[in-house]
Amino acid sequence: YKRTDRVGDEIRHVLGNLFISEAFIPEAGLLTVTKVLVTDDLKLAKIYLSFLENKKSVEDLLLLLGTKHKLIRHQMGMKLTLKYIPQLRFYYDDSLKQSEQIDRIIKKIHNND
Repeated sequence: YKRTDRVGDEIRHVLGNLFISEAFIPEAGLLTVTKVLVTDDLKLAKIYLSFLENKKSVEDLLLLLGTKHKLIRHQMGMKLTLKYIPQLRFYYDDSLKQSEQIDRIIKKIHNND
């Protein structure tokens, strides 16, 4: 996988809009597409997501997205002008959670000074 900037950004933008409108998942809370990695042949895309205020576990949300894979891919195909619409694999991006944890640790260190 590599980050295909133009294609990855285009897919990220289209998916972001789809999750707001046609493929809205209320259980996911605020769902954000944080990164998209696409194979050179455009056959497969890793979609990294973050969730805020989600009402279901991350694992359940990723399973739910997997069941909606065909619908999401179909809707993407109607909005993208690519030779192939890649298969989608959804992953949880926990970098926001990690950065919040680092911020808490730094604040704790400063408060102890």
